[in-house]
Amino acid sequence: MLALTMCAYIADQVVQWRYGWAGVLAVGLVTVGHRIRSTAFTAVGLTALALLLAQ
Repeated sequence: MLALTMCAYIADQVVQWRYGWAGVLAVGLVTVGHRIRSTAFTAVGLTALALLLAQ
């Protein structure tokens, strides 16, 4: 479980370093959407990540 937590933290830091606060917000939306099982939150977060990656 510790390894999974560390991987998630490292991924979050890489996204924040590369894409700034917009990336953090997108990852947060995906995480919240997954936890509350909301396809709307997840879709918005994934769309924002896709737009950031397409830049």
